Amino acid sequence: MTDEIEAARAALTGGDGFTILQGLLSADEAAAARGRLLAMKDEATHNDDGILALSNLIHRDAYFAGLVTHPRLLALAHALLGGDARLAAVGGRILVPGCKPGGLHVDYPYWAMNPGMPVEPALMLQVIWMLEPFTEQNGGTWVAPGSQAWGSYPEQARFEATAIQATGEAGDAVVSHGLLWHRTAVNRSSEPRVALLVNYSQLAVQPMTEMGPFTDAFRDAASPELRSLLGFDHGRALRRRAARVAGYQ
Repeated sequence: MTDEIEAARAALTGGDGFTILQGLLSADEAAAARGRLLAMKDEATHNDDGILALSNLIHRDAYFAGLVTHPRLLALAHALLGGDARLAAVGGRILVPGCKPGGLHVDYPYWAMNPGMPVEPALMLQVIWMLEPFTEQNGGTWVAPGSQAWGSYPEQARFEATAIQATGEAGDAVVSHGLLWHRTAVNRSSEPRVALLVNYSQLAVQPMTEMGPFTDAFRDAASPELRSLLGFDHGRALRRRAARVAGYQ
């Protein structure tokens, strides 16, 4: 796994700004996750583009807690963001047939910052988990290779001149630097295209969404990895980080 993670880390910072991790889930596991998201579609937020958005999935369905702690994803998040990386958001996207393209953007916290944002250290890692094959037909996400290094807000003309569609198989995941320019594509197929979105951030970055409240039973059952990602021991993690920084002075 070490070679894979180092290659992915290099791609995110100095290379294309994204890579595809293959086979994180089996086809059956991806289908099960897809079914859970589709079962919640009536609770989704609808936007004018025809894209359905689900948020706060850890709170909605504890099943997804087992996915955000996937060993290969955690290894990459820790390599890029530090061993005390936080879970910033867990959501779903359902592209209904005939949806419009989504807005061109970079991920939080970069869209909330002034231009000149640093590629390193990275502040955010996004995972777009393919719960079915992503194709050019059904809306594989558009990405602009290398755009994480451009240090500016997205520009439509430059994006269109360089963008490609990320495609892969059910269970694969597009992992990208938070500064990568990207947008949701048009679904030209006859079936919904479903993805699970997971964002990890550095400890110091305020999560995008409030993922609780969590019951005492959930907290007691949470693994050490999940407790760390959700910031259940945030104060302790900050003190450990402060002690490490003090050691350098």
